[in-house]
Amino acid sequence: MKILLVLLLAGMPAAAQNAAAPDTVASGGGISVVNQVPLLELLAARDMASMPLSVGGKKFLATVVFDDAWDTWFSLKPADAPLAAGAWKESDLAGGAVYSCGGLELNLKETNGVVAILGPAGEGVSVPVSALFDHLYNDSFKITFGGIVTYSMFRNLAPLTENEGTASMRIGSDGLYYFSVTPDTQVTSRPRWLVGVNSVLYGLKVEGASLLFVSKPIDKSYSFSPAERCR
Repeated sequence: MKILLVLLLAGMPAAAQNAAAPDTVASGGGISVVNQVPLLELLAARDMASMPLSVGGKKFLATVVFDDAWDTWFSLKPADAPLAAGAWKESDLAGGAVYSCGGLELNLKETNGVVAILGPAGEGVSVPVSALFDHLYNDSFKITFGGIVTYSMFRNLAPLTENEGTASMRIGSDGLYYFSVTPDTQVTSRPRWLVGVNSVLYGLKVEGASLLFVSKPIDKSYSFSPAERCR
């Protein structure tokens, strides 16, 4: 059986979006809900998909978050004080950064995709950013669309703007991670379509306190280029 796989531009940062709106070209029936998950449940699971580590006698959680342009930021927070989190754009960490928390000062620096975190006595740990992506993919909520494409879904709080949304991540045939971010405000009135499998679109919609996974039949001629970043 021939499998049709279509990745969509809808939801890509505005400058790169395709002008065609999915609802104007998709046909063949209405939108159906195929699954749903409470937003608070996804948020509560976020720390479980982070990497635990210890520096200077204190426990931390390390992870990555994405900004409104889908650029990667390294995030570090005390395991017992989540509101004291720090976040640094990954591309800026090559120049180093200082993180102060509860009287403890840490020095951070990324080299070749590995973030070194050093405490005041020179003790420290090394954190490969690729391992943080592994944690997010392996330990987050998963859903498979059309029995073919599996995504991990996790909450995302954009640095600086604090826009809330959901990040979607899959593994490509090349073994790389492909991800995108869908702000909640983008999908309160209409879905954002992520992928098409065998003439059916699959995507996201926020309704009330839940993230809905929705589907809609489409014409076989309906196709878009990928709307994702890869890692």
